[in-house]
Amino acid sequence: MARRKKALLLAIFFIVMTVASVRFFGYTTLRTRGDASVLPADGKLYVLLVGEDDGIVAPGKRARGRSDTLMVASFDPKTSEISLLSIPRDTRVSIPGRKYKEKINHAFAYGGIELTMRTVRQFLGIPIRYYVQIDTSGFRKIVDAIGGVPLEVEKDMKWTDKAGGLYIDLKQGYQILDGEQAEGYVRYRWSDSDYARTKRQQKFIAAAVKQVLKPSNLLRIDKLFRIANEAVQTNVPLGVTVRYLPMVRSLQGDKITSYTVEGEDATINGTYYYEPDMAKLNELVDTYFYSQSDFSANQQTRVGISVANGSRASAEQIAKLLKKHGFQVIDISIAEDSELLVSQVISTKRKSQSAVAVAEVLSIQEVLLDTQSDATADVIVIVGKDMLP
Repeated sequence: MARRKKALLLAIFFIVMTVASVRFFGYTTLRTRGDASVLPADGKLYVLLVGEDDGIVAPGKRARGRSDTLMVASFDPKTSEISLLSIPRDTRVSIPGRKYKEKINHAFAYGGIELTMRTVRQFLGIPIRYYVQIDTSGFRKIVDAIGGVPLEVEKDMKWTDKAGGLYIDLKQGYQILDGEQAEGYVRYRWSDSDYARTKRQQKFIAAAVKQVLKPSNLLRIDKLFRIANEAVQTNVPLGVTVRYLPMVRSLQGDKITSYTVEGEDATINGTYYYEPDMAKLNELVDTYFYSQSDFSANQQTRVGISVANGSRASAEQIAKLLKKHGFQVIDISIAEDSELLVSQVISTKRKSQSAVAVAEVLSIQEVLLDTQSDATADVIVIVGKDMLP
């Protein structure tokens, strides 16, 4: 079920990105410049896609369910390529604040999207700052809103899945797929190879983006945005969205490449898990997503970590992540201000670039300069209560 919903997740994401780009493209140049500083040094945009078919949970509120689908999308403006990494929901990982390793989708139940972001960031070592949380149940409504998707269906497709509420009956040939038919097209997977399914999904996404850009839809873009926005919740700033919009607007199916975390089935204490192959995963991330091969600049930066939330475990997990990115972690201590709500990164030696680099890795928004500090560390990370699960 999760694999089939992954296709809906991707389709909704690209449709909504296109709608947003058309609606806001005219007056966001200034915002784009302002948001550029929060992007990783490699210029890529990393977004966590979270599929949740029980409805969107408002920011700051604890989620009741578990994330149904997890993917990381990497947008490379230099090559116009989009790389997607799927994380099986049963993947066994360390979740910040939890004593033992658990399934990665449990993070959503424990701490919503915020804890899910931290868990995935720690697991992959990718400085993911943004998320798009998607209610996949809104797929049909979105497709109907844009007038359907014109497409050449490559073969007859027929299947009934009563448990999943899926009834597919498509005939070969050119047609305009409505919401129900489109869902059947992207979710159909019987008698197909993984390669064939991936190519079909890419074909649909490219066709849907093209449909959004039709003149008839451009004239009603505000209405389309309201409908699409009901299915999506995100923290991606408008300026950042617009910066990468040319990639989405000119999207070609062959520019999208999908990968999956490799591993093997495992049963531990009677519970099923998917045990990731970390050697293969690190190589995959380094090659196609976030290169960790050159941290020479980071190695010159000494980082101190102060705990303001009473959880030394949180600091130790942060230290592990920073070390993975080449930083020297020289001290972990308890901060004087134990009521700090929002975590901070402080530059003590006028090494503002180093402080920004640390903030990128940890996805901390607040970066401060303290030239009067006599601390040995070049950069200090103050762990606030927002880093607790």
